[in-house]
Amino acid sequence: MSNRQKKQLLLSEVELLYVKSKVYLHPTTSKRDNIVGFLSLSRGPNSTNKDILLSFTPENQLSLEEIKQYNAVDVGDISLDLQTLSLGGTTNANSKASSTSIDRARVVPKPHTSVLSGYSFSTNLSFIYSIQVRKPSSGFWFGSVVINTKDGEKLPIVFFHDNESPSTLKNQKVLNQRMDPFGEDGEVYWGGRDFMGALQKFINTERSTIEPSVYLVNPDSTDLRNFAPFKDKNAPVKKEEPFKLPEVNKFLAAAKWKVLETVATFSAKAKNQVLDMVDEHAPTPIKQIISQPEVQKIGEDFDSARVYLAKWAQQVKDEAEQSQKKFMLDDDIYNKINKELGSSELLTSQEINKTSRRNEITKVEWESFFDYSGRLSLTVNEVKSRIFHGGVSDSVRGEVWLFLLEVYPWDSSAEERQVLVESYETAYEELKLKWVNDEEKRQTDYWKDQKHRIEKDIQRTDRNLPIFQNQKKRRVTVTSMGSNVLPTTRESSPETPDEDEANDDDEYDVSNITNPHLYKMREILITYNEYNENLGYVQGMTDLLSPLYVKFQHEALTFWAFTKFMDRMERNFVRDQSGMKKQMTTLNKLLQFMLPNLYKHLEKCESIDLFFFFRMLLVWFKRELEWDQVLRLWEILWTDYYTSQHHLFFALAILSDNERIIVQNLTRFDEVLKYMNDLSMKLHLNPLLIRSELLFLKFKRMIDIIDRENSLKKVDHTRASVTNDGIIEIGEELRGLLRKEVVIQKEVTREEGMGGG
Repeated sequence: MSNRQKKQLLLSEVELLYVKSKVYLHPTTSKRDNIVGFLSLSRGPNSTNKDILLSFTPENQLSLEEIKQYNAVDVGDISLDLQTLSLGGTTNANSKASSTSIDRARVVPKPHTSVLSGYSFSTNLSFIYSIQVRKPSSGFWFGSVVINTKDGEKLPIVFFHDNESPSTLKNQKVLNQRMDPFGEDGEVYWGGRDFMGALQKFINTERSTIEPSVYLVNPDSTDLRNFAPFKDKNAPVKKEEPFKLPEVNKFLAAAKWKVLETVATFSAKAKNQVLDMVDEHAPTPIKQIISQPEVQKIGEDFDSARVYLAKWAQQVKDEAEQSQKKFMLDDDIYNKINKELGSSELLTSQEINKTSRRNEITKVEWESFFDYSGRLSLTVNEVKSRIFHGGVSDSVRGEVWLFLLEVYPWDSSAEERQVLVESYETAYEELKLKWVNDEEKRQTDYWKDQKHRIEKDIQRTDRNLPIFQNQKKRRVTVTSMGSNVLPTTRESSPETPDEDEANDDDEYDVSNITNPHLYKMREILITYNEYNENLGYVQGMTDLLSPLYVKFQHEALTFWAFTKFMDRMERNFVRDQSGMKKQMTTLNKLLQFMLPNLYKHLEKCESIDLFFFFRMLLVWFKRELEWDQVLRLWEILWTDYYTSQHHLFFALAILSDNERIIVQNLTRFDEVLKYMNDLSMKLHLNPLLIRSELLFLKFKRMIDIIDRENSLKKVDHTRASVTNDGIIEIGEELRGLLRKEVVIQKEVTREEGMGGG
């Protein structure tokens, strides 16, 4: 009969989660004074991971029966996965809430908390600040751990006598039989590794970058900064030099690919400059590579702008020219701002390099944010700050996204969220039945056309992902017989029809969807077409839906998450394109305000319409980043931590990151357009996230400085009874970038007979 029962713990009881026997305190240098005991992790009633007790209990304070229990848990944990122990706390969105089962064989009296009572101690994990792990060495035969609490107290050092501990000896024997005494990480096995491994199942720890032996427990950003290496503020700043071709002699073995990559980056005049430099300085083998026709052709191929966007681009260009220099500041204002910001550069290389991203939120850390009932124990802003600066691991991404998209209220309990899931399922089924049971509606031309658009688009969305792949082979394009070029699959653009697949109906029936996940995506989009009748389905929505479905794989939850996402993205798809045009105009003004020199250069290149950013903003960089990077960027943007329009600062970061190359090497519209288009799948997410955050913070400080200058001028003008000449006007578009409220723009009523998007 199993000892696991549903009986609740008493206040005086705990359930042992982990035990290491034969650990010692060394109060003096004499072995005779050593105190042997058990190091344990235990859980009391209604406890979360943060409430787990870390305890040292001397053997002489335990009864024979209790010692037997501690030893049984110690040896038994060798083959036990600690994650199978129910810890209460949050409940997964797709699981039923259930009572916590207690293993009575692990239940013991609560450990003593006072150091004075025979050297025992016990503290909650939430009270621990750091743990120093000292491995066994020639100078310290016994490995040990030093535990520091948040109130500055250092608990007695715990020594692991591995030659006496049954579990350590047994584990070492297993490793020896595997001919691997070092374990998975290549380090010598000892008892402290078992302890840290168990601890990290329950609480977030991060290794200090200053002292690798120190682990910070549930650290915040301040803790990490305090334990980061100090920078030499007086170190000389390297002067930026013009872009140069890499010195090929330093890496001759890889020269072929380096040179090809450099040449492929530029076109027209810039490409010719590079080739001239190669011709003058490169070794003979490299000159031979460059002289090949295939290499000379690199950079000359250029995909012309899509016709359907040309009219829109011209409108943006006209408006940009009308507002030209309106949002640029006078040089004296820039000088004042630069003086206060401490730099003549908008972003120095030092600022970029000294800033770093945090580690992603793990499942253990995410669960530590909640109390026993599943309610947040932190503020929403604290959680959003943590997500913004680190993102979340894939193991909890689905649940976190439901909070970020407000499918789950931030103040809900685990039980309330389970009830919500059931109500969402019911509401979705009711919506779906409206079109399933309406035969008359399904026979209308509009409905048939929308259904066909949806079916056609989902057949070509993210088909490289295993979840969306069919067994049949995908159609490929072969250049020519015997060609060395690999066959390629054509990737459609979200904003324009795919010409190569325009005649797919002649090859297969797009309505015959055999992949079950694509079928559910179709059902979701058709239901959304009915849910939002004015907007309906518009091409590009499949790109927004796909990541949500992959994470949830739950039709009803995916639908409601998609509707929440579309609340903020609907302005990108309205028929008159006013939402996209406004964002592009705002980005144009932001560029003038923050990067005036780059704006002036783009003006010379006839590229101030920022045509190349249309697709990036339309589907939030989904076609420019790798899949995992897209997921990370979206969850960061959903936090609205600084602003609900942080995607514009991310776009500005891309321009800022490439400013030097653009200014020094590109002089024509086609060169700029090709260069920006070629950045697709070559962007480095973390540096851009750092840059975008710094750009926003500097933008906010610039606005504050200008507002202060305006206030001083108004005071002077009032005293002198003169007009407000010299007051700097900051437009509503730029001030709106400081707001966290999501910008909502709904489509107007769709007239009878009007087609879909």
